[in-house]
Amino acid sequence: MSRCRICSANDREQLIEDMAREMWATQISSDPAAEWREWDKAHSYWRTIMLQFAEASLRALQHEH
Repeated sequence: MSRCRICSANDREQLIEDMAREMWATQISSDPAAEWREWDKAHSYWRTIMLQFAEASLRALQHEH
């Protein structure tokens, strides 16, 4: 049986990066400028925002308010 990735992660920064990438992939956009392109090609502004959101989500999941 596998353990929870959040509970067993040794590298918090990598976990946040992976969470941000996965959350980014779930976004749906009708923007004709293709704002929601692949994570590796996303503008640094959006990457920063999504990383902050992922970190806040992780804190909430771990009850670190």
